[in-house]
Amino acid sequence: MMNLRLIFLALAALPLVASADLTLTGRSTVMSMNMPSTSQERVYLKKSWLRRDQLDRGKAYTYIYDLRGREINALDHSQRQLQVYGMNPVANTPEARISQKELKLELEPTGLRHQLGAWNCVEHKLDASMPVELGPEKATLQLAGKVWLAKNTREQKELQVFFKTMDSPDFLIGIPALAKTSPAQTRAVGEILQRLFTHGMVCAIEVDLKYEGGGRMAELARRMGTRLNIVYEHASGDPVPDAFFMVPPGYQRVSR
Repeated sequence: MMNLRLIFLALAALPLVASADLTLTGRSTVMSMNMPSTSQERVYLKKSWLRRDQLDRGKAYTYIYDLRGREINALDHSQRQLQVYGMNPVANTPEARISQKELKLELEPTGLRHQLGAWNCVEHKLDASMPVELGPEKATLQLAGKVWLAKNTREQKELQVFFKTMDSPDFLIGIPALAKTSPAQTRAVGEILQRLFTHGMVCAIEVDLKYEGGGRMAELARRMGTRLNIVYEHASGDPVPDAFFMVPPGYQRVSR
């Protein structure tokens, strides 16, 4: 479920793009098929750039998003290799077609809260569902768990302008090579996160994902349920150098 972690981390950071610099530090854990995978995460934002650094099982990776150019540079530091991706090529595949109107999202405050820098993060119970396509089958993707949201922040106000620059939800699919194994899941997660950001900035997420449906594909997917935890532990507004968003010299570009 490496692609799922990337989807959540990238999407959770994308709407924070604003005039001010921002650095978020945290960790993520994906539990799939009873196998946990934990990584350390750091996200840098500046102007129309986003950089995500990941340390996963001793290996370091960097993903640099150029939101204006709609391009992603994926760096494998151990191999000193670079792969370049466009952000939108799988937007119109049949597997990615999902109706926004049928997205259901319920949030219920629990009364618990914690601080993340200047953000007052309030815990909410989360229940969400959305129709998806698993090959020829129609199914429902369900998310249930908790999300911590910070309302009325400067970043939340600025993200409204950012959302207007996005011509379609397909912009959020991200790296096609990682999302193509389940474009329906990728698109659904993107839609749900977009809806969450109308309620506040995401400080942390703890959700279970599962499929419901009567077909064989849905039954197989249901047996491989996934739990995802993302926690941001530190937020900083210190200036981020432009050089952080440039590909370092000496990396070999490889084809996908």
